[in-house]
Amino acid sequence: MTAEGNAYPLISVVVPAYNAEMLIATSLQAIIAQDYPNLEIIVVNDASTDGTEATARRVLANCGRPFSVITHKKNRGETASRNTGMDAMHGEFVWFLDADDKAEKNLVSALYALIEKYQCDLSFCGYRNTYEDGSSDELHPVKLQGKTICSGEDVLWLRAFNKIPTPVCGTLFRTQFLRENGLRFHEGCTAGGDVEFQMKVFCRARQAAFVPDCLHIYVHHAGMGSIHENTNKEKRIRRYRDHTGAEIRIAQYLSEHAPSARIKELAEDFLMPQALIRRFTLCAKTKDRAEFDALLSDSATRKALSASKKFFFQKPEVYLKALALLCFPGLYYQMRG
Repeated sequence: MTAEGNAYPLISVVVPAYNAEMLIATSLQAIIAQDYPNLEIIVVNDASTDGTEATARRVLANCGRPFSVITHKKNRGETASRNTGMDAMHGEFVWFLDADDKAEKNLVSALYALIEKYQCDLSFCGYRNTYEDGSSDELHPVKLQGKTICSGEDVLWLRAFNKIPTPVCGTLFRTQFLRENGLRFHEGCTAGGDVEFQMKVFCRARQAAFVPDCLHIYVHHAGMGSIHENTNKEKRIRRYRDHTGAEIRIAQYLSEHAPSARIKELAEDFLMPQALIRRFTLCAKTKDRAEFDALLSDSATRKALSASKKFFFQKPEVYLKALALLCFPGLYYQMRG
């Protein structure tokens, strides 16, 4: 791009960061290197105990782009950090990038070109998994032959069955759309928060555009939360509990705000049963047989589990697990514990 930066709308980049001293410089450099000319960078330092804040300020000091570094007094989690960034941003659009991830230099410009061309609420791309241990990269492009645009409802349906990748860090959102619909991250959620936010966004979106290219680079490293916390049983259970809560909130939100009968049925007869199965599994993992039995005796729960039969051909394992719970609850509890 050769035009002056002020010829383009401002795009805010929100970077939540916690104890990312060793990684955040690379992430910020990927943002600085974007070929889109008009960016503001907002780093939210979530009460880090290392040099994250100092490193961020050093890297950004002479970057030539407006920036701010906001520090939480107490650690509040990634979802709260993203909300803090949203409250502080000035851009017409927003892109979230984690402090340990990277991006191709044309990610913002490619997504902005689409969102502008089609005047849609969001645009997204595929992503690439890259591993610091030297494992081969994995590409996850968006594959929808002959299309570059879909209704929000269609994207939601495809995402529900894992037919397309929709990474939060590979998505550009229209700020006004998010604010008008009250779309924010659920604070305190340690797992599943990204998916919850995206599914709510798709439910309210008129349409979304996408590029198949893997422009977001998801870096896997030994210190990442999903790996580090899985070595601790208590934290592993917390993540599973939070992810379960996120799935329940998704189903409830989609049921309430469904743009069509098809999405309402998806929420009530597929997503809710899937979330309830996770609740049963959580009871088994935490040895809470009383809660397990109470759930099983609830008529609404049993009805929801049975209803998942409608989606057998889309995702048979959900109905099969529901059937196992209804017919052999003791065996299910034992095997999942």
